[in-house]
Amino acid sequence: MWGIDYVGGFLSTVEYRPSGDQWVVGRQLSADGSTVLATTTRGYAGVFAVGSHVQRVPCDAGPQGCVPMRSFGNTYVGLFMDDGTGRQTAQIQLTPNSRHGADEPVVTGGRFVDATGRYYVYQASSTGKQYVDAVQRYRTDDVRVTRSATAASVWGVNLWTPGTGNGVVTAYDLEKRKTVATVSTGAPCKVKELQVVGRWIYWNCGATGAAGVYDRTAKKKITVPAGPVLVGDGYLVRHDRAAGALMLTDFHTGTAAAPRAVADLPAANQRRLTWTVDKFGGDIAYVGPDKAIRIVRSGVPTQSLAKIESDVGGDSVDVKGRNGVERWGSVWQLNKPARWTFTVKDARGRAERTITGRGAHVEIDWDLKSDSGAYLANGPKTWSLTAGAEEGGGRYTTGGPLGYNGGLQGFHDQGYYSYGELVTLNSSGALTLHFTKGKGTFDFKASGSG
Repeated sequence: MWGIDYVGGFLSTVEYRPSGDQWVVGRQLSADGSTVLATTTRGYAGVFAVGSHVQRVPCDAGPQGCVPMRSFGNTYVGLFMDDGTGRQTAQIQLTPNSRHGADEPVVTGGRFVDATGRYYVYQASSTGKQYVDAVQRYRTDDVRVTRSATAASVWGVNLWTPGTGNGVVTAYDLEKRKTVATVSTGAPCKVKELQVVGRWIYWNCGATGAAGVYDRTAKKKITVPAGPVLVGDGYLVRHDRAAGALMLTDFHTGTAAAPRAVADLPAANQRRLTWTVDKFGGDIAYVGPDKAIRIVRSGVPTQSLAKIESDVGGDSVDVKGRNGVERWGSVWQLNKPARWTFTVKDARGRAERTITGRGAHVEIDWDLKSDSGAYLANGPKTWSLTAGAEEGGGRYTTGGPLGYNGGLQGFHDQGYYSYGELVTLNSSGALTLHFTKGKGTFDFKASGSG
């Protein structure tokens, strides 16, 4: 094992495959961490013929190079590719065969700082800069920000960084391009590290300095143990090297409970290289001395299911692409794994297309066809998304109207609503189509003369 991260039930590792080569491997796990639902790859981790390779850093347990990477919570995996001369480029592996990052700057000493869903932050020692951007699967807007390197965390579209004065942090909306929140966490310093997980803002004043969590919902400050930690939903985990154990501190009640051991680990281990925490759920993953990966339940109740951010398609589609929309694509990032159902219904409420899935990431790429593979009748539709948490409480629902054109034409229909139009001819020779949306009235018309 040469690296590990775990977010949204998606476990990313760098390991030897049966071929004898090293690969980045992704495993989608069940919500309780007991079952591997699917295994895929996220890139070759060995050395290519030209000398390029995935960035390596020294491992605590020995001289072999470990791979620092970041799981995004939607099966994306971020890492740095080295061209063989020490120059690196950030690369986000989206699927086994696709990636994002061709336009990222070439740097040295690159490290991912944080990632949630489509949004990510990394920095480089060679430039002293921090780079913030998004994987724009459907959106075309550019949200890239280049800034001086500081503590930073991204949750949805909000970039959290230190503000002015001790303990102050601010949230900058990357899409609206403005500051949307300022919070005084109570930290006695200019914050050195940030980890934001929903309502929880973890801060510290350095590796051995004071540390705490600010609860944005209860507006309460919570003191927690110092040291390198990873934050989950309502708890944190740190490695006690003296004790050789992973220690969990539960703070979901608003008060930090006494730390308790959840796993035995030798003295030389480090976060995201040999152990990690799923911030979208209740699980902890670590690599034991026998190189086996183990999943440990935190036992801490999670927040209710909610949307972190989304990018929703428009309110009209055209099978023939006359308005540039031949498919309907949308994404939602949820705060924990869920089972979800996407449904398209006609004006009478009859379901015409149903798509189901599971995970913390919902991605719809609808081909505008029915469940049987046929195009639908033109007219007004409605779409809905319903998600239920796989563990703990909560449901998330959303939906909207959708105009459907270019499909099957209704009887005498010229207006793409599957209702016949009334045609009239007046004494001046003008021919008029009176269109209806099916509500008992004529809603608009078009005329031609000659």
